[in-house]
Amino acid sequence: MTMNRTCLIGLALLSLATLGADRPRRLPAVDKTSGTEASTETTAMVTQDFDRALQRSLAQLQHASVADPPAPPSMVSHGFESIGSISPMRNESRPVTSHRLDDFTLALEHYLQPQAERSLAGLPTTEAVLPEFPLELFDHELVPADPVAEHKTVAEHKTFAERLGGPPQMTPAPIVLHDHRMDFSPMPVDPAACYHDGGREAWVYDAKQDVPTQHPWVEWGRVWYGDGITPRGRDLFGPMNLVRPKFYVYGDFRTGIQSGRNAGGRADNWANRLNLDMDLQITDTERFHAFVGPLDKQNRFTRWELVDGELQYRNEMNLTPATAFFEGDLGVMFGALGNQSSPFELPVSAGLMPLLFQNGIWMEDAVSGVAFAIPAKHSRLLNWANFDVSFFAVFDQLNSPAFADASDAQAFGTAWFIEAYGGYIETGYAYLNHRNDDTLSYHNATVSFTRRYFDRISNSVRVIINAGQDRAAADRTADGGLLLVENSWITAAPLTVVPYANFFYGWDRPQSVARAGISGGILRNTGINFDTDGLNGFATLDTSAADTAGGSVGVDLIGDDLDRQLLLELTYLTTHGDRAIARGDQYAIGARYQFPISNATLLRFDVMHGWRDGEDDVYGTRMEYRWKF
Repeated sequence: MTMNRTCLIGLALLSLATLGADRPRRLPAVDKTSGTEASTETTAMVTQDFDRALQRSLAQLQHASVADPPAPPSMVSHGFESIGSISPMRNESRPVTSHRLDDFTLALEHYLQPQAERSLAGLPTTEAVLPEFPLELFDHELVPADPVAEHKTVAEHKTFAERLGGPPQMTPAPIVLHDHRMDFSPMPVDPAACYHDGGREAWVYDAKQDVPTQHPWVEWGRVWYGDGITPRGRDLFGPMNLVRPKFYVYGDFRTGIQSGRNAGGRADNWANRLNLDMDLQITDTERFHAFVGPLDKQNRFTRWELVDGELQYRNEMNLTPATAFFEGDLGVMFGALGNQSSPFELPVSAGLMPLLFQNGIWMEDAVSGVAFAIPAKHSRLLNWANFDVSFFAVFDQLNSPAFADASDAQAFGTAWFIEAYGGYIETGYAYLNHRNDDTLSYHNATVSFTRRYFDRISNSVRVIINAGQDRAAADRTADGGLLLVENSWITAAPLTVVPYANFFYGWDRPQSVARAGISGGILRNTGINFDTDGLNGFATLDTSAADTAGGSVGVDLIGDDLDRQLLLELTYLTTHGDRAIARGDQYAIGARYQFPISNATLLRFDVMHGWRDGEDDVYGTRMEYRWKF
């Protein structure tokens, strides 16, 4: 009896251990609102109901064992080894006489099987959260017919006793196929656009063709816009400033025919002009440059002209250079001497050099002197995104209506270009010193601001002030000032249709710092009726701005391919004060049309008519052919 009871207890413990190994114990979800009742709750596998059912089963088995016959010798003699003979790890049938074990396992099955099913049903799965998707996306061999139903069918046909006595079973979890489309959000572009064609990369190069380029007359050294890799230079000034010498001669040839009348009288001529730029480049930043106009002298051009019905030839050939100067960067040059890259930037120019500031309004002349610049700076304090500062000193060849001769004056000044406040500022100051007469020396200052307003109007306001000549007001040659207001309208076709309206107001005798005679007057940029052609002496209205006010209104029409231009303009000028050069009101209408013949040649046509109160009218028609090389 004692032996049988011991065997039954051991069997019960072994069954519980085996059941715990097959199904891991899981803690129930915490219910924070249950209070003390939640603390007495145990796991789903061991509860108070299970203890009571187990005690009843053991009591019934103990009561039934009194009437049972003695166990076979094999069961007694082997003791606990008999337990191993019916271990659930072996697939052996249970002895018929061991009905006590069957009763015990039936009692366990009666209670535990519903508990196990409820425990499995409470486990989280992904079946309820995944959306349905077409099965044709996958091979039919990979898709089970109904994995959950198949799992339940196997469980329903096996009793708990059979599972306890049979071999260990590992039931795989249901296979839930994952839709890869749920990994990321939809693509912002069409997936077909992501297709990569390697041939497209080659097409960029295969589709290239030669662009017609006009080469210079003289081309020594590296080819102008040539192909290939830049050849390595020679180390003469240091490895950081290699010498790559090349020499070019380039420019343009202009020939034009005109008939009309300008402020000086009849102007019927056929004039020619040749501009030759000679450039000797030593390194990438240092060069010598010169400009020669072989067919012009003192702003007069070699021409045939009709004077009082007689055709005359005027030879104005001249080989005197109009400019000749050196240009380089001191930072690069000093850095190369120390075998290092440029420690600073300081571009310089020296010689007979052209100086042009504010589109040629404040200064446009070729002067003898020196200049240097401090480029690409910024100021956080003043909220300047970028600014450049230029300084210049002019010692000779300064042309200005304020002085009788080009050698009379010197100039020392500075010019600033500032990007700030939604636009850009141009400002400058110069002191002009007369060599022989201090009463003609004066100060010349300017400031302008350019920006776009309302995305529709590009506006520029410019002021030039002259002051300081110690003479009577009537004898001053540079005095007063000039206000210029330039506007252009941004249309729906901003590159091809550009209406503009420019206005000015001048008082006394305002002057630029320096202005070559061929550059026209200070109002040159106000409109085409103030702009000289620089060849035939085409007619214009008064360009001095001395005690005058007025403006030009027009439209600039450019071809769709930016290959031609038509300008139409109306101009009005009126006088005020007693220092005006014009004798009365002036009106003009003008037009200009130009288009290219080839990549190097173009044709230009000009026509204008001006009415002047108190003076003869001015008018003209001209045609020009230009060849660039």
